[in-house]
Amino acid sequence: MNTLRNKISIMNNRYTPILLIMATLFITSCGSPKYLVDYDESINFYRYETYNFTPAADSIPLNQLIKSRLFNAISTEMNGADISWAEEPDIFVHVHMMMKGRTKTNVTYGQGETVSLGSGFSTTYMDLSEYSEGSVFFDIIDAKRKQLVWTGKITGDIGEADWTSKNIQQVVHKVFRKFPPRPPK
Repeated sequence: MNTLRNKISIMNNRYTPILLIMATLFITSCGSPKYLVDYDESINFYRYETYNFTPAADSIPLNQLIKSRLFNAISTEMNGADISWAEEPDIFVHVHMMMKGRTKTNVTYGQGETVSLGSGFSTTYMDLSEYSEGSVFFDIIDAKRKQLVWTGKITGDIGEADWTSKNIQQVVHKVFRKFPPRPPK
């Protein structure tokens, strides 16, 4: 009996660091959204004083409550950058998104039983879960030149709980935190 306990305790000690590393990699690879911002470096963004949303921005496939939260969060960021809403703006904000269905597979190995002379069995569990991976794009278009001058994007796993007002504000703030870009020196 002691030998079996020693084998189990040695096996647990030997595999524990590997399991911890695998769990850490899994946790860090899943939850964090990725942010990307790009812009035309030749533009002085401080000359833009007014904004409006493109008519196409209202056609994103979200319910009206979520769209309202999203547009309010963008308006908060624009107002924070001293850019106010206008019927005939200097810039247009265009919002669009892409969603993909994904399946995540988690395999768990259970502790088995030793039958005799080192032979035995173990249990394996497989869990399939479906989720959506999405990207939301925020494009800033110069109204006079009709050219894209700034774009921000967030990509990550999106679930029902991610569309709360607080989450939307945080995400939009992270994308727009460096808007407008500082002029080159």
